[in-house]
Amino acid sequence: MIKVQNLHKSYKGKSVLRGLHFQANQREIIGVIGKNGAGKSTFLEIIMTLKSYDKGEVAVFDQDLQKLSEQQQQAIRANISAVLQPTQFYKNLKVEELLRLFKAYYRSDIDIKQIMKDFKLESHKKTYFEKLSGGWKQKVSLAIAFLSKPKLIILDEPTTGLDPHMRNTLWAYITEYNRKTGATVILTTHYMDEVETYCDKVLLINDGKAEIFTTPENILALGYSSINDFYLQNVYETV
Repeated sequence: MIKVQNLHKSYKGKSVLRGLHFQANQREIIGVIGKNGAGKSTFLEIIMTLKSYDKGEVAVFDQDLQKLSEQQQQAIRANISAVLQPTQFYKNLKVEELLRLFKAYYRSDIDIKQIMKDFKLESHKKTYFEKLSGGWKQKVSLAIAFLSKPKLIILDEPTTGLDPHMRNTLWAYITEYNRKTGATVILTTHYMDEVETYCDKVLLINDGKAEIFTTPENILALGYSSINDFYLQNVYETV
């Protein structure tokens, strides 16, 4: 699905990504972790073809991004859904209206009533988007992201602002969608319990490099009591 080799990206002479390597296969859920400013969002935006890069190789769906025409890039984007921070939609549309709008845009055959049920949105279907709390806005954004039946889903801190029940609802949907469709999910998060419970692999970006890229089980086998313990020891105690 994705292959990244020796990826470099700088802004105004400051290196953000410095030789990053990464690979994602079909049906994997991969957690990308690291401190704020480590380069996580830039990495995801490059994969989504939203940002250029200075050096290296990035292949998505087995296609080298630097060799694609704009039309070919658009074809790749059609198979990617993303929820980035922050999320904004049309303020004067209700939740159900937003879902129907994007269903028409994606030409999706997903049943709107079913996706509202899956994301527990029925009680807010007549609520204007601007009137929702941050957590409910996030749930609507996530529901929209799945309307296009994407092969690749990019989620930037998807459960930030969600209460434990909402987090469980989201993860139940992600894991079921992943199981049924074989889609690949790549997400950033600061919740290490989510990485330990749900992710097949963990990518730790530290100072623009892929410092660790392995399974949670392999990390725990090194003697760490949890992924949170691993994260704190390898990111903060080494500073």
